[in-house]
Amino acid sequence: MVTRFVLLERLAKMVKDELVVTNLKGTAHEWHYLSPKDSNLLYLGMGMPTPAALGLAMALPHRRVISLDGDGSILLDLAGIPAVGQVAPKNLTVIIFDNQCYESNGALPTPTANGTDLTGIAKASGIPKARTVLDADEFEDAARTALTTDGPHFITAKVERGTKKVPIIMTYGRYNKYVFVKHVEKTEGVQILRSIKASGAGYTPNKEYFKD
Repeated sequence: MVTRFVLLERLAKMVKDELVVTNLKGTAHEWHYLSPKDSNLLYLGMGMPTPAALGLAMALPHRRVISLDGDGSILLDLAGIPAVGQVAPKNLTVIIFDNQCYESNGALPTPTANGTDLTGIAKASGIPKARTVLDADEFEDAARTALTTDGPHFITAKVERGTKKVPIIMTYGRYNKYVFVKHVEKTEGVQILRSIKASGAGYTPNKEYFKD
């Protein structure tokens, strides 16, 4: 098996203007270090990245959307997989980094350590373009295919435990969401957020205001 960081390095070289939604902690830290873009929606809680990415893919069917999720997270809200199969958005790629444990909570094993097959669940849920990858070359091939062909695509990447020690550039949750939404507004030519200035508050958003 390979580390998640190595796979994210490969993916970062392929991602251009895709919207990327990430899981908590290690995945978010590593991805933000490798690809620090306004198009990243970071640090979503367990069970949230794939449903959020599905919503984005439905709202913006002309934009490619990537979910960077984990085995523990997707298993917490397993309904997210059949939801993707039901809607079948052509522009969505779900990548599950499966280290077979809840690493941030003491590395207790997840069901994937005892035979649960996330790719099998995806296929049974109506996602035929689902595959499991075991090394970096397989991952790169799967990711390139996902980013150049219609989906939905579902990639279960078996990875080693551990998080790469990278400089952590703190991005507060609310501030990151604000930056992400403003990026969507700018690139799509639409208004999503109500103007704070127009409301009479006369306030310019800053990182301190958006601290969690």
